[in-house]
Order: sequence, then C-alpha cells, then structure tokens
Amino acid sequence: MLQHLLFTYQFNLQNAKHLVEDLTDEQMVQQPGGLVNHPAWTLGHLASASNMLAKSFGLESTFPADWEKPFKTGGTPSADGTTFPSKVEILAELSTQHDRVAEVIKSAEPALFKKESGEGLREHFPTIGDFAVFVMSAHEGSHIGQIAAWRRAMRLDSGTGN
Repeated sequence: MLQHLLFTYQFNLQNAKHLVEDLTDEQMVQQPGGLVNHPAWTLGHLASASNMLAKSFGLESTFPADWEKPFKTGGTPSADGTTFPSKVEILAELSTQHDRVAEVIKSAEPALFKKESGEGLREHFPTIGDFAVFVMSAHEGSHIGQIAAWRRAMRLDSGTGN
C-alpha cells in the first residue's frame, strides 16, 4: 500500500511543478478575482506541511525559519512579491521536503504509522499514518487543484490539459 501512496505523492509533486513551469515570479503572487491562495503561497504551504509530516516521523525541521510567517497556515497570503522566495527556491524546497518524507516512509517500521499523532494534530488525525495519508494525498491534491483554478482566473489554460 505504501508504494501507492508514494506514487501519488510523487505524482502530486510533478503536477505542481508542471502547473507553474510557465509562470514568472511576478505571476506567482497575483490574486486574480479575489483568489487569495496564489501559487507562491500554495507551494510554500505544501513544503511546510511536508516538513511537519517529516517531523511527525521524528526528523528535524529543515524548513527555512524565515519562511514560517509567509507560509503560515491560516494566514492571509500577500500579493507583495518581496514577501516570498522565488519560484525556483520554493520548488526546490518542496522537492527537498518530498524527498525527506519519501525516504523516511520507505524505511519506517509499520508500527510507526500506528503511533498517536502529536498534540494539535490528534483531534483530526489520530495516528501518524492518518496524518501522512492526508498530507501526501488529499491535502496536496486540494491545493494543486486550487492552482489549476487560479490559472483559469488568470486567463491561462488550466495546465491540466482540460
């Protein structure tokens, strides 16, 4: 089963990269038609979530400390391009976090997935496995879909071939 989850996680990463490959750094922070979650915030948020998942598996955080505020869950993304790293930097961090999570999952003992989630996560995700499946599939898929919708609001093709 884990190979299927890892496949989806890798698919999500490739899809996210594809959806922004033609965007400039200036486009990455635009908020057309009142859409708040622009691609820069969305991809940085996904990198942050993957880092949080890595920490659930016992790894140290490697997410840049100065990125915490701009990509804060529940925060309001700004259209100020100076607030965010470049597209290249964000995609590199997202790839790094994906690699960390994939590697730890490949070598994790099955019992680790059954361990109780940390405080603050437990209410919604009772186990580390529950949190992992959510972050690696539903959470990423939802936000990647937002980027496709954002592209339409920008009057670009959806990037999905539809």
